[in-house]
Amino acid sequence: MTGVRSAPTTATRADREALLELLFERAFQYRDEPTFRLASGALSRYYLNCKLVTLDPRGATLIGRLVFERLRGLSLGGVGGLTLGADPIALATAIASEAEGRPIPAFIVRKEPKGHGTGQWIEGPLAEGAPVAVVDDVVTTGGSTEKALDILSKLGHPILKVVALVDRDEGGREALRRRGFELDSLYRLDDFMALWNARHPRTV
Repeated sequence: MTGVRSAPTTATRADREALLELLFERAFQYRDEPTFRLASGALSRYYLNCKLVTLDPRGATLIGRLVFERLRGLSLGGVGGLTLGADPIALATAIASEAEGRPIPAFIVRKEPKGHGTGQWIEGPLAEGAPVAVVDDVVTTGGSTEKALDILSKLGHPILKVVALVDRDEGGREALRRRGFELDSLYRLDDFMALWNARHPRTV
């Protein structure tokens, strides 16, 4: 019996709008005063918990389509990033790539080398020296993305693309550019603030 391939998953404008709506409704929070403490230690008026969407079936389906669309045409041996934020994005993209008949394996970059066995930094079926795309959920200063890039580069993996769901526009894009990497983000903070302002009109 021959296998039946899933229908192609080519991303559309409607997919992008639907994912933005999911992220805005479930993951985005805004306050007038900077009360959210970020991983960097800084306080912010905005907070995005993308795992509420990346781990949701509909959210993961949309993310897979949209991120794979950004990777289309690249000769990649893997897609992944620093655990934990990148993990569901990488897997969703891998599944979407298989549905398109252009499978890209997912991998996980550990924050520390494995404490037993072979002590590897990378989990997953990533071939030695394979070219990769690095993904992340939210880029603020770019620290977690840079750590993944450093580890992969030291292990000899050419990095062909860097994709994030959201760029918070707080220096991460510029930090990555100084390293020679151009960040491709599905959304920027302005996309969320436009929705917020439309739905929470201020009275004078």
